[in-house]
Amino acid sequence: SMRRTGFVLATLLTFEIGMSPSASAQLFPGLPFDSRQFTFEVLADNHLRLTGEVELEGDGWEFYADEVDLFTDENRLDAIGSVVYVAEGARLAAERAEINTEDLTGIFYSASGSINMGEEAERSMFGSQEPDMYFYGETIEKIGPRTYRLSKGGFTSCIQPTPRWELTSSSFTINVDDYALLRNAVLEVKGVPVFYLPAMYYPIQEDGRATGVLMPTYGVSTFRGTSLSNGFFWAMGRSQDVTLFHDWFTSRGQGAGAEYRYVRDQGSGGNLRTYYLNEHQSTFSQNGSDRNFPARRSYDIRGDARQQLTPSITARGNINFFSDITVQQTYQNNIFEASNRERSMSGNIAGSWGSYQLSGTYDANETFFGDKTSTLWGGGPRLNFAQGQKAIPGTPLYYSFNTEYVRLLRRTTFSAKNRDAIDAGLNRIDMSPTLQFPFTRWPFLTVNSAISFRSTYWTESINPDTNRQIPLGIMRNFADLQSQITGPSFVKVWDTPDSTYSERMKHVIEPYVT
Repeated sequence: SMRRTGFVLATLLTFEIGMSPSASAQLFPGLPFDSRQFTFEVLADNHLRLTGEVELEGDGWEFYADEVDLFTDENRLDAIGSVVYVAEGARLAAERAEINTEDLTGIFYSASGSINMGEEAERSMFGSQEPDMYFYGETIEKIGPRTYRLSKGGFTSCIQPTPRWELTSSSFTINVDDYALLRNAVLEVKGVPVFYLPAMYYPIQEDGRATGVLMPTYGVSTFRGTSLSNGFFWAMGRSQDVTLFHDWFTSRGQGAGAEYRYVRDQGSGGNLRTYYLNEHQSTFSQNGSDRNFPARRSYDIRGDARQQLTPSITARGNINFFSDITVQQTYQNNIFEASNRERSMSGNIAGSWGSYQLSGTYDANETFFGDKTSTLWGGGPRLNFAQGQKAIPGTPLYYSFNTEYVRLLRRTTFSAKNRDAIDAGLNRIDMSPTLQFPFTRWPFLTVNSAISFRSTYWTESINPDTNRQIPLGIMRNFADLQSQITGPSFVKVWDTPDSTYSERMKHVIEPYVT
């Protein structure tokens, strides 16, 4: 029995007892005993008692108590009086504890403690304090390798005598890096209960992503009435997820939406959020007067994406579009979004093959002036084909060119249904080849000359008599000759050994003429 006790302690604990070194060595060979800390007493073949300032140490943890009873045949350790357990940034204090020495499970009675959140916590949320979480309970149990249960207790991150917030629960089960389950949870602010949930499941996976129902949101508004918002998060994998949400407004109607996010290799990724609102007819009272709102349906779409189609071709897209600006200004809580009067959408696909580049773009932007008048501008589609500088064989000349076709979008609208609008859009074709002659034979003087010819054709023009746009094409052609002369260059370097700024100073004079 003594050798079995010594084996258990040697495996789990390193401690100091109040026996003589020779007696200790006979009972527990190989263990470093010291008689200065606590006393040692064998009550039975299977019962060992340590009293005094008991200190036990293991791999990465420490255990303290006034009295410890070890039952070797039951693999049980009972501790009482000033029980303290310290391990990996956590500290737990209790009146007494019962621990299974085989599977290292146990229970602490009338316990409280703290754990340091470390790098996982947002430091700004804790101000100048350490990111510690404080907890307490009638019992705190370790029921599995990484599972703990807290009964009739709570936790908070506030260190004030009356915490600014505190979450209490009749039962709180946590599986590290998996989930937390609360029953009969009550949120208290300054000691006042403000919210109750019969049960709450909270995922705490290491990657911070888990499929499940999101926390519902409840609110009251003079315009919307009572509102209830619910959401569901679907973690489709490591690189994509979907969030579905639904809003219910007693005074206005219902809304539903979804958000999709994804990340791919080579910098590809994006997100898309859609929302649909169905409002019924209602009356809104303010300052003693009634205002009637008709039934209406509206939607908004927001998102951006970048996708690498091939090593040479990349596609990009961005959209920030709403169907009704009055809905945008009414329902947005963000002051920037509520005051925003612009909507836009754009898409681009571009590729390059050596010195050649080809791209196609659609870009439309619209600005509202009130709820009906708006101005639209942009280009769609816009096709561009270009070639970078390329040498002409057998000559010192280089050539390049750029061509573009675009449908220019220009429209002013004076009604919500586009019944009254002025469309000033037209097509444009632009071509511009360039011939370049660089002269670099002299190191002190360079001359770079280029001549380009540009031809632009518009499918419509302005009638000078009526000042109105008419379907009569117009073309403009012109040539541009440019030469830039650089030099001669003069360079001088001075030694400045006594300078604290630099050991040498370089002065360059390099005139140029264009």
